[in-house]
Amino acid sequence: MRTLLSLIAVIAVIVLILVMTNVIDINSTDDGIDIDTNDVEISTETREIEVPVIETTDESDAEDAREDSDLVTVEE
Repeated sequence: MRTLLSLIAVIAVIVLILVMTNVIDINSTDDGIDIDTNDVEISTETREIEVPVIETTDESDAEDAREDSDLVTVEE
């Protein structure tokens, strides 16, 4: 019995929070109670990003670029 009352209390608190945050809107009408919910919109966003690219012509240019970069390299 105590578990059932606790469950009802938790559900009442959840409904109260949803009403206070305007996720659920409860209106009293002549026909009874009207419950409206907000539409949830999920979308994606397209972004352009820039990726730094180092172009080299031979191995010595690649080593010079590694020395000039801010990256930390670990040699084993």
